[in-house]
Amino acid sequence: MPTPKLTIACELLDRALRLYYEGDSDFAALHLAGAAEELLGKYVEAFGGESSFANLQSAAIRLSKYINEDGTESTPKAIAGVMNRAKNATKHMEKTGKDHVTFNARTEAHDLLDRAVSNYYQAMDAYDLPETELIWRFSQERASGV
Repeated sequence: MPTPKLTIACELLDRALRLYYEGDSDFAALHLAGAAEELLGKYVEAFGGESSFANLQSAAIRLSKYINEDGTESTPKAIAGVMNRAKNATKHMEKTGKDHVTFNARTEAHDLLDRAVSNYYQAMDAYDLPETELIWRFSQERASGV
């Protein structure tokens, strides 16, 4: 039986949230959230919406001209590289042989979960997705600043 990728994305997000709240598998939560965010974003864009990644990327590009010393905008590829740095670092070994990461996995997992949950909420009506307990919890904590 073929499995819809939307089903896969929802499972990945659910497991990422579970691991995040269990608190002992931040790298796994980060990686699963990143995969869910990417898949859900494609579903959002399929019905004409703007994924959380695309929204954040376009905002960062616009702001980059005020941050870059030469006043130019960063390229979409450069911004995407920054946005995906932690996710990619957990699954790729650089050619230089660098065999460690230097970021806070919990913070990065939270950021990817934030984007994935945003995409999930955008996709809920279009694809008749339920608001699960974990998604509701994450959104409530996000709204209260936790």
